[in-house]
Amino acid sequence: MISVPASPDDTQPVKRSAPAGPAARKRWLLQRGRWWLTALILTTTCTLMATLVLFVRAIPVYSPDDSGDRLTVSIRHAGALQRVSTAAETVGALLAEQDIGLPANSQLSHPAAERLSEGMVINIAPAREVEIVEEGRRRIVVTALENPLDILRHADIALSDADRIWVNGALADYDALPGWTVPARHIRIRRANRVTVIDDGQTAAILSNADTVGAALLAAGVKLYHTDEVSPPLDSAISGALTISIKRAIPIELAVDGVVVEARTNAERVADVLAEQNAPLFGLDYLQPAGDTAVSEGMRIEIMRVTEEVETVSEFIPHEDRVQPDAELTLDQSAVVQAGRDGLREIRSRIRYENGVEVSRDLLESTVVEAPQNRIVAYGTKVVPLGTVNTPAGPRQYWRRLCMYTTSYNPVSNGGNLNTSTGATLSKGVIASKPNIIPYHTRVFVPNYGNGAILDTGGGPSGTDYWVDLGYGENEGFKPWRAYTWVYHLMPPPERITYRLPGWTPNSRWPGNCG
Repeated sequence: MISVPASPDDTQPVKRSAPAGPAARKRWLLQRGRWWLTALILTTTCTLMATLVLFVRAIPVYSPDDSGDRLTVSIRHAGALQRVSTAAETVGALLAEQDIGLPANSQLSHPAAERLSEGMVINIAPAREVEIVEEGRRRIVVTALENPLDILRHADIALSDADRIWVNGALADYDALPGWTVPARHIRIRRANRVTVIDDGQTAAILSNADTVGAALLAAGVKLYHTDEVSPPLDSAISGALTISIKRAIPIELAVDGVVVEARTNAERVADVLAEQNAPLFGLDYLQPAGDTAVSEGMRIEIMRVTEEVETVSEFIPHEDRVQPDAELTLDQSAVVQAGRDGLREIRSRIRYENGVEVSRDLLESTVVEAPQNRIVAYGTKVVPLGTVNTPAGPRQYWRRLCMYTTSYNPVSNGGNLNTSTGATLSKGVIASKPNIIPYHTRVFVPNYGNGAILDTGGGPSGTDYWVDLGYGENEGFKPWRAYTWVYHLMPPPERITYRLPGWTPNSRWPGNCG
C-alpha cells in the first residue's frame, strides 16, 4: 500500500496570515483592498443588469394587429373632430401623446387626471372675447365659458332678479340664465332703480328696470285710468331714484251699448264725462241722469241709445159669416148666396227703441187695401109636406122629421107632480122637449108612442138639445124609454117655427142615432 500525503481541504477558506514586516504588510493590505473593490464593482454591475432584464421583460410588447387593450377616443379641437386609438390612460397623457397644448384661457371638458374610456369625446373650448355692457360701461372678457351667468360670475359681476339682462341682443329672464344653451358673445345689463310711488296718499317703494314711468307702473301692477293724473308723465324716462305721484279721479259707472264700464273721471258735469271717455251721443240719444247733472263718486251714467223706424205691416181683415132667410127655399135646406173673402189692411207705425227695447208704437196710417166680402148663407123658411106617416088617427102629413134621444116620465117619476110648463096636466100625449128645437104646441107623432104635442120642457140629457120626454098619466100603461127615435112634426105647422136648428149631436152618455 502506497500512502499519499494529505492535501488541504479546498472547500474551506484558506487562512492566510499577514506577512511579517511593515513593508510587506503594507503591500499586502493594498493588494487586498484592490481585490475587494473589484469584487464590489462586479457585483453591482451584475445586479443592475439583472434588474434591467427583468424590467424590460415586464413591459408588454404590442404589435400593430394587437389592439385589445387600446381605446378609441375623439378630440374636438380647433373646429375639427379627430378620432384616435391610444394606449394612454388619462386625458393629460393623451394630449401629451398627441402633442396638443392647451391655449391660454381655453377650457378642457374633462380634468387632465381623468381616466380615458371607450368612445369618450374630449372638447377643447378655445377662449373668446365676450362684451359686457353694464349701465353704459363697456368691458371685454376673454373666457372659454359660454353660459352668461357663468361668464358674469367669472367677471365678478353679481345680478339681482330685478335687473334686466340681454344676451346676444335678446331679453333674458333671470331664472332662465342657468339653463342658457346659446354661447354668449354680448351681454348688456341694466340695473333696477328704486322708485317711490305715492298713490292717492299711499306710499310704496318698488325696484324697477323699466324704461319709462308708465312701464314701471304697469310692471308693478298699478292700474291706471286715462283720467288719472300722473307726475312725471307716463312717457318720462327713469334714471336713478324717482318719485311718482298719482292723483286718482273719482270712480263712476258708465253704461253704454249694453256694457257697464267702471271708469274714473275728473269731469264736473255728466255731459263732460262723455267727452272724457270718448262716448258720444248720436241722433235721439239722451243721458240718464241729464247732461247738466253734477258728477258724484260712484254715480251710474247711462247712455240711452234711441232709434226710430217706420214699420209697415199687412194684416188680414177676416170676413163675417151671415145668414138670411129665403122664403123660396124649403125648410131645413140652405144655400150659399155669396162666398166669403178676407180683406187686407196695411198699417204704418212709428216704433221707438231705447237700448234696443221697444218703448212706444204710434199709429201713423191704416189703409184698407182690399175690403172683406162676407159669406152669406140662405136658410129655407118654406114649409111644405115632406111625406105621410101612419098614426093611430090614420095617415098624417108631416113637415119635419128629427132624430131625438127619447125618455119617458109619469107622475111617479115626477115626484107626484102633474103640472107642466104650459099648464097642461101630465097625461099621455103630453111631450116635453127643448122649445128652441121644437116650439111649444107643435103637434108630433112618435112611433110606438102615438100622437102628442110639445106641452112641457126639462133639463134633458147632457151633450145634446135633440131630446123628447114622453109623458104618461096615472094608469096609462107607462113605458120606460131610452132610445133614439124619429119624431114627426105633423101638419099643419104651428105659428112659431124654429127655422134654423143647431147642429145635431147625440147624448154624450148614450151614444147612438136613429139608424
